[in-house]
Amino acid sequence: MAEEFLIRLATIDDMKNVFDLSNDDVVRKNSINQEKIKWEDHIRWYENRIKRTEEPFYIVESLNKDFIAQVRFDKKDEHIISISISKDFRSKGLASKIIKRCSEESGRKEIAAFVKEENIASQKAFVKAGYKFNSKDNGY
Repeated sequence: MAEEFLIRLATIDDMKNVFDLSNDDVVRKNSINQEKIKWEDHIRWYENRIKRTEEPFYIVESLNKDFIAQVRFDKKDEHIISISISKDFRSKGLASKIIKRCSEESGRKEIAAFVKEENIASQKAFVKAGYKFNSKDNGY
């Protein structure tokens, strides 16, 4: 099967794309914190976040280098995955493939994801990627 997208670690050059995606109305609606992010706060957070190499932060690009998504693994009690897909690449069946490939790339066999009850598309993507719903945590 031909590659549909490339995965690489985030760099400082990705800061603006990640900021724009993070402030996308659909992304904010499906986030725990629904408020828009200020550029100054994003700069500070982003510069610190890309330094944490033990917690992978991936950029997903098309073969033409179009920005598709960002995927982060944050370590709390468990590895928590966050995924956001650019507007032009939503509803194309990529989410489950991105989740699966980034999980494999990161070496994480067990991950957690907190998905809002009304976010059916994300729920389906995690199930299709091979994850199971955990009613105790209301997530995957």
